[in-house]
Amino acid sequence: IEHIFKHLKNTKGGKNADYIPELKKVNPNSYAISVFTINGESYNVGMFDKEFALESASKVFSLALALKTKGVAKVKQMIGTEQTSTVFNSVAAIEESANHTLNSFENGGAMATTSIAYDKNKAKFEKKIFDNMSKFAGRHLTYSRPVYKSEYSNSDHNRAIAYLLKSYKRFYGDVEDTLDVYTRQCSALVTSKDVAIMAATLANGGVNPKTGERVIDAKFIPYILSHMVTNGLYESSETWLTNVGLPAKSGVGGVLLIVVPGVMGIGIISPPLDEHGNSVKGIKTAEAMSKMLNLGIFNRRQPCKM
Repeated sequence: IEHIFKHLKNTKGGKNADYIPELKKVNPNSYAISVFTINGESYNVGMFDKEFALESASKVFSLALALKTKGVAKVKQMIGTEQTSTVFNSVAAIEESANHTLNSFENGGAMATTSIAYDKNKAKFEKKIFDNMSKFAGRHLTYSRPVYKSEYSNSDHNRAIAYLLKSYKRFYGDVEDTLDVYTRQCSALVTSKDVAIMAATLANGGVNPKTGERVIDAKFIPYILSHMVTNGLYESSETWLTNVGLPAKSGVGGVLLIVVPGVMGIGIISPPLDEHGNSVKGIKTAEAMSKMLNLGIFNRRQPCKM
């Protein structure tokens, strides 16, 4: 991990998300790699204690909460698993899709997934979302008010998508309250260490290897991981699967959450993004780690070296 970090730390390319002004301000040279194994071993390099916005990687955990609440069959019916090659906030894709919500990682389906946890008491609604994410991280998570305000003040596109879904009866709570809580969810602050532990909980069949707490039933893990495989990096998901071969979810704050099933979780953070909204340096790091440690689930001829 240290070798990869030193080799890639000066890699250039990509730019911070600029449609959320607060994310544009983040130091583009920020870089961290963390690993947390299912046996509780922790490896970290770089700015691993610095907090960043979780953004779309949070969608993994709102999906987990929806599955705990409704079960696989109901979530499939309410949201769907349709893969798409369009951008993550496409209105046209929702209109043209038979199920309209597409999947739990496109923005529309993600908001609809969060709405499954809706409570008329917005404080309780928000608490459910954050308590769930905190259990995966093994510590109490909060959100960045500056990122939240910056994102919420630029949320008209998401608002339009949410109301479009409501018109199709594919939204399951009050639009304005859900949009607010969803934006706070995306503004959750995490370190690369947190991300690795959250991923390791999925790698460990739903048991947090740091706290020993069962966070989610093992029967829901295959649905979550398959969703990550097919939709985790949006329209680059197929390329990612070919080059890295692991379930993952990206976020426009520069987060990459990667699961090595039965072995460990990986958290990588580097804010500059490619044209698809995925961390440029994060992807290069994951490719190097997968190759050096023999991690890919489809080409692993021997157990990985961790």
